[in-house]
Amino acid sequence: MRRFVVLALFILTPAAAAGRALIVMDSEQISHLDVQLTQPQAVSNIPLTQAPGRVVLPPAQEFAVTSRQPGMISKVHVPLGVKVQQGEVLAEMDSIALVDLQRALIDAQSVFKVAEAKLHRDDTLLREGVISKVRWQETHSDFERSEATLRAAEQTLLVSGLTNGDIQRLKAGAQISGAYRVLSPATGVVLERFAIVGQRVDALAPLFKIGRLDELWLEVDLPQERLKEVRLGDGVMLESPRAKARIIEISANVNPQSQTALVRARVEEGQGQLLPGMHINVQLMHRSSDRIFRIPLSALFSHEGRQYVFVRREGGFEPVEVSVAGQEAYSVVLHEGLEGGEFIVVQGVAALKAAWLGQAAAGHSD
Repeated sequence: MRRFVVLALFILTPAAAAGRALIVMDSEQISHLDVQLTQPQAVSNIPLTQAPGRVVLPPAQEFAVTSRQPGMISKVHVPLGVKVQQGEVLAEMDSIALVDLQRALIDAQSVFKVAEAKLHRDDTLLREGVISKVRWQETHSDFERSEATLRAAEQTLLVSGLTNGDIQRLKAGAQISGAYRVLSPATGVVLERFAIVGQRVDALAPLFKIGRLDELWLEVDLPQERLKEVRLGDGVMLESPRAKARIIEISANVNPQSQTALVRARVEEGQGQLLPGMHINVQLMHRSSDRIFRIPLSALFSHEGRQYVFVRREGGFEPVEVSVAGQEAYSVVLHEGLEGGEFIVVQGVAALKAAWLGQAAAGHSD
């Protein structure tokens, strides 16, 4: 009953006669109606449309881990989805081919030692004038060939999965073994695991796929009729989980089945909340140089097909027509109607609208 009494006290000021309706209210009336105010937030992006998207890794952030030699997988150390460090052991393998390569290293080292000893001997004999320069050159050539063969054997073992430490231990007399460890090439997450214990694989067979998560992309399927609205550099917003991205690529072709174009965006905020493979809904945001403002959805009301907000003025509230540029989950973006710095009503809108329409009806009846 008190609210109706308060509404009855509203009057039109002289400004209404000039086309500006001002609902006069004092502080007591505002308190009775529990009117709450806020200031519009100046923004630079206009919400365009929502579209389905997915979280992906850039191609440069994915690493394939393959078998260096044909052999059998004897042990797998990591499951799918686990985080790994660069150089961490992912699996162990046994390979007969690796045994042959190690034996070739030992043979190459033996030949190199003999050639090295001959070169030292002929160096001394050449200085003493015992042998000719031609014989020394032949000995030196044999040494260089044996050295090159040894280095090639070492490099072959390096690309076969052994480390420099493993090779030095072999040269120092360690026992030859066909076992070797498969190491992670980067710090990241195991995206795929193909290795199975007991499986026989060929050389270069895929065993794991590792992904680095320090950079993530969004791939958005945008309806072809909205393509003309987006530009490179426009923003992409996610509500759940909360994240922001920036468009870096717009596809030059449209999928004939879905009639959508692929839009790629680089995640700039909230990356820790996302994981590769997630399917999410995103809000595309267009950058604008106009004066635009975001207001709560509760502040906006409609009348006769037009959109309004109540703006606090000296002595009361004025209904101001606005133009909506885009709508988000809990807010709208306006590009006309507000100047910035005003206070608008976000609670008590229904009561003020009733008062405004009542005043308008009374004015017509007069």
